[in-house]
Amino acid sequence: LPAPVIGACRALARHVCDHRPDLYRCTADETEGSLQIERTQGTAEDLGKVDTFRFEEDRILSAALRCLGEARWGQVAEWAGARVAGDSVWLRDDPGRRAAWQLVGAAASLGLALTTAGPRLGEPGQTASLTSLEAAVEAYTARGAAVDLAHRRLEQRRAALLFPQLPHYEALRTHLDALRGLWRTWADGWATDFNALCRRVGFLPDIALQQRTLFDDVVRGLISDEARTAIFVIDAFRYEMADELRATLSGLSATHVQLRARLAELPTVTEIGMNALAPTAQGGRLRPVMRDGRVQALRAGEFQVARPDDRRRAMHERVGGATCPLLPLSEVIARDADALRRSIAQARLVVVHSTEIDEAGENGMGVAVFDLVMQRLHAAWTLLREAGVRRFVFTADHGFLLLDPTAHTVQCRGRKVDTKRRHLLTTIAADHADEVRVPFSALGYEDQPDWHVVVPETTAVFDTNGGPGNFVHGGNSLQERVIPVLVVTHRIAVGSDVQRYAVRVEARTGVAGMHCVAVCVSPVAQEALAFSRASELALALRAVDPDGVAVELCDTRNGARIEGGTIRAPIDREFEVFFKLSGSGEARARIEVHAPGGSGVQAGHVETRFAVSVTTSVRSPATGTAPAASRAWLEQLPAGGVRALFEHMHDHGRVSEGDAMTLLGGAGALRRFSLKFEEYAALIPFECRIDSVGGTKWYIRCQ
Repeated sequence: LPAPVIGACRALARHVCDHRPDLYRCTADETEGSLQIERTQGTAEDLGKVDTFRFEEDRILSAALRCLGEARWGQVAEWAGARVAGDSVWLRDDPGRRAAWQLVGAAASLGLALTTAGPRLGEPGQTASLTSLEAAVEAYTARGAAVDLAHRRLEQRRAALLFPQLPHYEALRTHLDALRGLWRTWADGWATDFNALCRRVGFLPDIALQQRTLFDDVVRGLISDEARTAIFVIDAFRYEMADELRATLSGLSATHVQLRARLAELPTVTEIGMNALAPTAQGGRLRPVMRDGRVQALRAGEFQVARPDDRRRAMHERVGGATCPLLPLSEVIARDADALRRSIAQARLVVVHSTEIDEAGENGMGVAVFDLVMQRLHAAWTLLREAGVRRFVFTADHGFLLLDPTAHTVQCRGRKVDTKRRHLLTTIAADHADEVRVPFSALGYEDQPDWHVVVPETTAVFDTNGGPGNFVHGGNSLQERVIPVLVVTHRIAVGSDVQRYAVRVEARTGVAGMHCVAVCVSPVAQEALAFSRASELALALRAVDPDGVAVELCDTRNGARIEGGTIRAPIDREFEVFFKLSGSGEARARIEVHAPGGSGVQAGHVETRFAVSVTTSVRSPATGTAPAASRAWLEQLPAGGVRALFEHMHDHGRVSEGDAMTLLGGAGALRRFSLKFEEYAALIPFECRIDSVGGTKWYIRCQ
């Protein structure tokens, strides 16, 4: 056909696809019958980049799964990228197929990262060629951290999106399991090489890479009377997480962002690493305090540093100033900028303490909560900057390993009650196969000459009385030892955003185990003349009633995207968000869409409640406390008999038709209540139903 005819046909097809998708799908399905050769003989490589017909999308998805098994990562990434970032009409209204493509794309990203990093710590194609700990850290930050970032993202996508209703579910799960094995083989190879290097050159790095010198080398140099400094000490904040945070903070005007790495002290546990972040070293050496075979604290002069306030005290004595506030991360994001400004007015240094990553990992909720914590760190930075802080340091006590929960390699060593999952402290100087032993003296530790650290040589865990879990730390892998030092400095104070926005939220029907809301962000007011307007805003979801419910973002549609635990939302365009809720008990939660840490955005609420999946050991990401009972949901119901009926159902489990008539005030009120029952049921925090037992109608709370 002539080129103008082809162009006109394409334009018409695109117009129908964009504005009448149902008509497009119906017409395309009818037309497939005319493409017998393409449908029966065409390969994925023969088909176009745009899935004009339904069979094309399915053919290419099947080919992508086959290519995953053949390690053709680049081809899979190309196919997945075109469909996840594109606007395929076959994925637009089928979140299951879109979820499958997201998982395929995440799998390809991990495969590409593994190929780029190489199987060993030395340069690709070489084995154990490094000669210094500094070179090993450079290799990990340049090549290895990207693998761990891709691995974490894949595990997060797997937890959020992999469910039996997905197309090609069994094949997809098989390939994801295989990638877990590929990552483990890679991580074991790098861990073995790193331990061999440490044996040759020593386990304690040069001063510039030591965790114990970080405060004096980095933080003290930022302290001044003209600009306040905040140090974020974040438990289990891995290097690749800091790199992800760095990307969200880069590109701001008059802002300098620098990410470097150091090596955590051994063993990589909070009792040593977190206390070493305070200025506790004397003459370059640490003095651990042992009790019951464990390090309880580090000695700093005349006192012991063991708790957050001890670290704050040591830092305050080193930098001076009238005050040195210690603020938990949850407290920072719970305040507004004005309240924070008053609380830090006399301080030169502000210490922000966060344990959310470590607590979520230990409780088995890591992959569901990691992005939420990243979002809260960004929000805290925003609030503190608005409160007048212009210099920031983000660092950690140690990292972690994210292992396959179904395929652990376990090593037996000594009494199980004495052994931790990734390390053992012992006074017996004996070497065993597949282990690495390091005397305290080789780590620059004083006062404890008889003690040794023993760690597995690979990413294996020691056999303990408890379950191994998939979140572990304490060993000598690069994932655990390489800690970030992210420094952010702002040359000028933050300005005020004169543009105000409102968020509208509407509940939509969920699919494939995911809840759904439609969201639209619109400008509502302008306090002064604004010459530019943002094209998108960072938004987040949180559960507001009851407490202790975790929100896991799964997917977006119609112009929004998920980055680092936040939703990059377009302005003046409705989009959809798919999410899951998890908690420690049966509940139905209300959610809120808000701008984390940002002023000028009016949060959006939806009165409809969403079911919470029960997960053991869930703790609130903000407070670390168990969910508390609340009756605030009653205020969403009409006052009087309706509230009384649902409260009685909540407390006693059921209400008979006769009792309901009495509570509501008559038969007419009961009929009106029955007509609006589903509407009321969407507002309460538990499932309920209408049932007939022995000829009597009952309103029953589902257990």
